[in-house]
Amino acid sequence: MAPFSSKAACCSAAVIVFVATPVNGLVHPMSKSTHLHRRSNHIHRLNLFKGIAPNVDDEINREIEDAEMSPFDKLKEELDKGGSLKDAFAAYQTRKKETKGDYENKLALLTNFRSYSNRELLDSDHYTDEPTLDDLNQAVPSKGKTIWASSLYRIGVFVGAFFLFPFVCQLLSTFVEIKSDEFDIVNEQFTPGIGILYGTFVALTLDILYERQNKVQENASVEASLLSQVTQNVLNLFRDQPQIAREASQIIADQVRIIVYRPRGAEMLNIMRADPYARLLSLIDHYQRDNTKFTPQQEAVIDGLRGEIPALMEARAKRLSDEGSSLPPTHFLVLLVLTALSLIGFTAAALTITDDAGEPSFESRMVFAALCAVYVLFYNFCRDMNDPFDGVYQIKRSSAASFLLQIKWLIASQPFGKDVRFDTRGLAPEFDDEEILVGKGDLKVQPASSGLPERNTQQVVPSADSVTADVPVSHEALSIENAQMITVDNNAIKVTAADESTAETVILEAQHKAKYAAVEAKMQSLKEKATGVSFNAKLDDGLYLVGCGVRKKAIINVYAVAMYSSPTALEALAPFPSGKQKKEAQVALRNAARTFGPSSPTTSFVLEMTFKADGKTIAGAIAESVKPRQGGSGSDVKDLENLIVQGVSAKGGQATKGTIFRFDCTEEGVSVSVDDSAQGTVKSDGIGSALVDVFMDDKAVSPQLVNSCLDTWCGKDLFVAV
Repeated sequence: MAPFSSKAACCSAAVIVFVATPVNGLVHPMSKSTHLHRRSNHIHRLNLFKGIAPNVDDEINREIEDAEMSPFDKLKEELDKGGSLKDAFAAYQTRKKETKGDYENKLALLTNFRSYSNRELLDSDHYTDEPTLDDLNQAVPSKGKTIWASSLYRIGVFVGAFFLFPFVCQLLSTFVEIKSDEFDIVNEQFTPGIGILYGTFVALTLDILYERQNKVQENASVEASLLSQVTQNVLNLFRDQPQIAREASQIIADQVRIIVYRPRGAEMLNIMRADPYARLLSLIDHYQRDNTKFTPQQEAVIDGLRGEIPALMEARAKRLSDEGSSLPPTHFLVLLVLTALSLIGFTAAALTITDDAGEPSFESRMVFAALCAVYVLFYNFCRDMNDPFDGVYQIKRSSAASFLLQIKWLIASQPFGKDVRFDTRGLAPEFDDEEILVGKGDLKVQPASSGLPERNTQQVVPSADSVTADVPVSHEALSIENAQMITVDNNAIKVTAADESTAETVILEAQHKAKYAAVEAKMQSLKEKATGVSFNAKLDDGLYLVGCGVRKKAIINVYAVAMYSSPTALEALAPFPSGKQKKEAQVALRNAARTFGPSSPTTSFVLEMTFKADGKTIAGAIAESVKPRQGGSGSDVKDLENLIVQGVSAKGGQATKGTIFRFDCTEEGVSVSVDDSAQGTVKSDGIGSALVDVFMDDKAVSPQLVNSCLDTWCGKDLFVAV
């Protein structure tokens, strides 16, 4: 028989599913681009409680930058914005009022210095250094905060008061015009009263400040020790889950950074928006709900963490409360006034014993100088005690610092330790409505429109000389080096050189059947972990199970959901290595599932209720998710909602546990069935793709479904060449 044309001869080629190794010079498309992969942070996922963000560092930095602006800077800023002179002056007055510090405001929260350890110990330069006792050395306070305690300063106050006293006496004598005996009566009543009032006020001030400082120091040590214990338990719990352990470690590192050198206002904002302790508790909560089997040790660790984290929150609350109980400037103004009145009382009494020239005696000058030195010492002592983080009488941080350094060293010693950052934001997460956090590594994320990565265009084209007229293709496995043979049909394929169109048809059919054969060999049923619902590996109409997940509302598992599609959709995931490039893989799967054509006409979603819900409620929830993605008039979405309600009405209007919904998405629209009873089809362009997006886009209502699809089919070697 005459040889065939090269195009027709392609029909006789065996359908080969290539692995990632080279085959006669051909390379799997993913192995072709491996040189582009750099070592990067692991992809990670973090489930958060609703309302808790992963990070607010950028906003904190903006707030701190704004807080550092002076009243004049605020005035200039307002004028630069084009504001009126009145508005600029108002901004000046507002900032000036905030700087007084008589009430708690944003400026005070962000500008008051606070530190429980040496900041430089968290820098990356010290990351691999073992902690030593030198690390507990207290930072040297600024001279302006300690000069009052120096001998030179006290001597200067004494000498200055000694020489100033005669001038004070002369000044006061100009206002005293009563007789000396009458003045003695007034002085005897005035001076003791001021002395008693001053002594009482000073005693009260010192009692408040001593108690506050002791509580701040104690609560900081308790919190640091609890955080150290939590760190050890977290690393123990997630020792077989390095990605989760890394996430938890970064959360702890975020809190350590806040404690060490962030201002109190930064911690307040962090608590409101991105509380590390709430994030850690959320991570443990989701981990426990997503896993059904734990060893007794793991259960004990989880129970311990559930007790330790609330205790951490309580210790933090006490610490923050004590930090906020500083005395306002007005308190020290009162102390200053009482000090001045006491000195005036002594000076008034000394006027009765001055000489004829009005000069006070040497003894009275010495006593006045001593009183001034003591009063100034007490005043500065109280001011210093009011700031527990700077000055002479700052708190002793060695206890808290030792635990914080222990935490850093524990995390740094882990295999992923270098990925966790203490000095700056360690992760740059992305937070969406479904509480899913996806880490960004060095790899770039393709936009949704980019589709699949470019494939290797090399094809297997056997020479015409090696082809015979009759090519029997059976279910026997043919052995080729570095390749796996998949056969297509039991019948012989006969092609003539004159029938090239038939040859192309046969090629497509062979490729189509090869894909199905590859999927059949790897398909499996799946059990959704959170609900225990199992899904078959294949539907009756030839759609294959891609993955399954759960739809949650708060802590309630509403329904389990599975996605079924054609081999084309599964093939879209094959080029992506398992566990890597998940964002790109999700984009590829979404595009394949929502783009309907001859090779992939249908994508189906099967929902099994695990929580009783009203038919209108479940229909409304699905409709609300579809509507913004469909972008139409809304009438089509209303029709979809009505079909769901109609199907549930046959069950008394309640979608009870075990009720099964099926949505078949095609180019024409969406078909709905409830418990295998067909309800009808909503025919509308785009609504099928919109429903796919509900479960597959970057704001998917079930992130677990997306993850299951990727984990099940990524890297399964379904790439077919003919």
